[in-house]
Amino acid sequence: MCQDVTLSSQDSIINNRSENPDLASTIATHLEARLGKDRFDLWFSQDQSFSVNSTPSANKSPRVVVSAENSFSLQRIKGTLANDVRDIVNHVCGPHFQIDYELSEVTAADSSSIENDETTSGPDTVSPQPLRLASDDVQRANLPTSIRKAPRGLSSFSFGPDNRLIEAGVEQLFREPGQFAPFFVFGPTGSGKSHLLESITNDFRRRLRLKRCVYLSAEQFTSEFVSSLRGGTGLPMFRRKYRDLDLLAIDDIQFLAGKRATLGEFQHTMDNLIRSGKQIIVSSDRPPIELGHLGNDISARLTGGLTCPLQYPDFEGRVKITRRMCAERKMDIPTNVINLICEQLTRDVRRLSGAINRLHAYTVATRTPMVPEVAQQVLCDLFSLTGPNCTSMVTIEQAVCDFCGVNSKELKSSSRQKRISSARMLAMYLSRQYTGSAFSEIGEYFGGRSHSTAIAAERKVAQWLETDHGISLAHSVYPTKEVIRRIESNLRIG
Repeated sequence: MCQDVTLSSQDSIINNRSENPDLASTIATHLEARLGKDRFDLWFSQDQSFSVNSTPSANKSPRVVVSAENSFSLQRIKGTLANDVRDIVNHVCGPHFQIDYELSEVTAADSSSIENDETTSGPDTVSPQPLRLASDDVQRANLPTSIRKAPRGLSSFSFGPDNRLIEAGVEQLFREPGQFAPFFVFGPTGSGKSHLLESITNDFRRRLRLKRCVYLSAEQFTSEFVSSLRGGTGLPMFRRKYRDLDLLAIDDIQFLAGKRATLGEFQHTMDNLIRSGKQIIVSSDRPPIELGHLGNDISARLTGGLTCPLQYPDFEGRVKITRRMCAERKMDIPTNVINLICEQLTRDVRRLSGAINRLHAYTVATRTPMVPEVAQQVLCDLFSLTGPNCTSMVTIEQAVCDFCGVNSKELKSSSRQKRISSARMLAMYLSRQYTGSAFSEIGEYFGGRSHSTAIAAERKVAQWLETDHGISLAHSVYPTKEVIRRIESNLRIG
């Protein structure tokens, strides 16, 4: 929904000025405020889309020219945004100004060939467009505070030593966009995938001056695709929108599972962008080899670029993130309190945000200084969620079943199939490590086995860790250390 903008009464109607770039900039700024930055950037350019000639001639009234880069964008602007443009022009210039819609000089000569390509190309092809440059001098300082909020970039993301590979990969994306496509990021919930993709998209738009950069979730992609199928021209518009991009970032791709039509559309979109040398970034909570439910074609394509795991931030990274959160909220929290929070909340970064929000509310309500003892009392329930006692054999059983692809009945059965027995031994090992339960209790829980069976399972897994033994799962063989790390991540063990 468009964002309404109240135009100040002091903006008087301006007449008798020719080719005025200030008027064009004012129109662009007000229109961006009304539509929102993302929607404005999709169809307009701050310094190229508008021109004003306010000196009438013998044959023409004073006019505002709205330029578009291609015939599709021109028709879209005229069809859906004409009323918004008219309202802004009426207020800034006056109702006597005529509005003309034209192709920009750069693309006017090529417009006929573009239209022919759209007619003759197959339903899954769109002719690649030349690189579009966008001005980065948008006058956001003149906008209201509620609209002027700056998008976050990579400077707000903390990589840390455990994420050097992905940091190097991101740097390479900016040096040579499109070389590693797709760029695949995977990691557990709360590791910062969404933040990273959004930051990369914003920095691509700002640092490389690439206008057509879109970040969205897999759910949003699906919703737009389904909506496009309901209209006569919706599908071609959808395809032009997403296949004429410089960068496309899609978050949580695993949610496309089971959506066959959307998966097919995504596959064609990805192929088109890769062939055009454009950058595509995808994130998931698991590596591509575990995304077989998306189809072998998509899984294979996702592994063809650069795949990087994203780990939870280390202690120093959490301290940096917490300090930034405090600065954003204008909170002055002592270092020992910040250290306490970061020592206790070691996984999901969202919990850091929740802890800071609660401390902020407490200090505002009580007007008392924050000390470690008070923080411990206020955040005791959050701290207990990440302590060693929060993990039970029930949660371990569920985490092992989810990761290893077995069900609870199989895990507790007498089956000696390799995949089931390996999962069972992992569950017993983790139960001993993180619940403090006796071997007899562990054996009894996992199928009424004796304590000696639980002891043997613990020793076996410990031996696997020493020898870097590989565990066979549904789609591949994983080192034992990696399997345990991933299960622990799902458990949020602090």
